[in-house]
Amino acid sequence: MKKNIASVGFIFCLLFSGIWLHDAYRNTKIAFAMEPGTHSEKVLNDNFQVLMKKIHPKLMEQNFKIVTLGFDSQVKEINIQVNSNQQYINKIENSIKKIIHESSQQTLFKNYSIDVYKQVIDYPDAEELALERNDELTTKFQEDLKAKEFTEIESIRIRDKDKKLLVEINTSIQKTTLFNINRGKEIQLEIKKSLTNSFYKDELKRIEVFVYNNNHVKIN
Repeated sequence: MKKNIASVGFIFCLLFSGIWLHDAYRNTKIAFAMEPGTHSEKVLNDNFQVLMKKIHPKLMEQNFKIVTLGFDSQVKEINIQVNSNQQYINKIENSIKKIIHESSQQTLFKNYSIDVYKQVIDYPDAEELALERNDELTTKFQEDLKAKEFTEIESIRIRDKDKKLLVEINTSIQKTTLFNINRGKEIQLEIKKSLTNSFYKDELKRIEVFVYNNNHVKIN
């Protein structure tokens, strides 16, 4: 996997739907590559913005799907991130490199290598998202039931199984009487109300609520 260029050097997002550069850089003079000594990050950043102002019209003409364009001063590399598949990148890579190479010849980036690569998107892990959702719902259910004075609630467990969202509620209720069965149904109803008023209300279509007495006998 390509390194994350956000951690080193300067990144400038090429948001083609917005403003590319501010007028503050209109009169900025670009430093030349033959100047001696090591340049500070600020000098490099300022010069890189001027360079981008120079290459932007050329890249726009080609309508490249560029997401970010930045540089890494430690390895002396210009990085271009493209939002497309590898086949598209292979097709446009040389054109992008040619534009940047020719535009950077009289700049501090003259000797920088040029790297064009596919945008890296880290999608959240589905299992982690499910665990996070279940933790949030458990807390919400506990708070909502407590607010409605369901003092017999001892624990709540939420898990995914066979495309169902199972909510298992253990209570201190001792006997399976008609009164307690109705109490179990009230708890079930409150759980569904609580879910309806949450960010995860779409889960209602697959939720199943089980209310147990202290002998782990279902009472709803």
